[in-house]
Amino acid sequence: MDRLIRGNSGLEVGAVPMATPEICPAVADGRIDAGITRGEQPGRGVRRFLLRRMRVGVQLAQHHPLAEHPEIEIADAAAYPLRLPDRAANPVIHDQLSALFRDTRPHPRFHTPAVSFDMSQRDLRDGVTLAPAGEAAVTAQPAGLTWRPLRGAPSLTIHLVLPREQSPLHRRIRAVAKTLAHELHWLPD
Repeated sequence: MDRLIRGNSGLEVGAVPMATPEICPAVADGRIDAGITRGEQPGRGVRRFLLRRMRVGVQLAQHHPLAEHPEIEIADAAAYPLRLPDRAANPVIHDQLSALFRDTRPHPRFHTPAVSFDMSQRDLRDGVTLAPAGEAAVTAQPAGLTWRPLRGAPSLTIHLVLPREQSPLHRRIRAVAKTLAHELHWLPD
């Protein structure tokens, strides 16, 4: 967003927090000009553009027994309690993350925290609980936690959502987002 603001004087840019399932309809009906979603969210009247593909792993306490491994087997992670995001907030990502463990033995023990967003991630500090997450979790990770990739897991995606019929403003937003995604090495050249 900062990049969009700097390169386009006179353009008002702001973040509108909303549940992921609301983003595509809000873009389609013009309540917001553009959106960014985790996962390819369903929606009519919009176009989605891939911005980033990232590995899936787990966040865990640095003292967790699996933290010493550079990669973790999905079945090994399933042996521990797994925290998933609330399904109502993002059904696509919830379903994708829970599906990773569908065929594992032992059957995973999933839970969703009562608090929808906890910056300190207190529940992971018990040294037992794991939280499936994309590698972007590394950038905003609290002290005492780490992230390890899950071997063989499919990637998660981040998409720019624009209306099907695009104005010059939407084309500018897409161009800036695409340039930034390439500069940050989120997309292959």
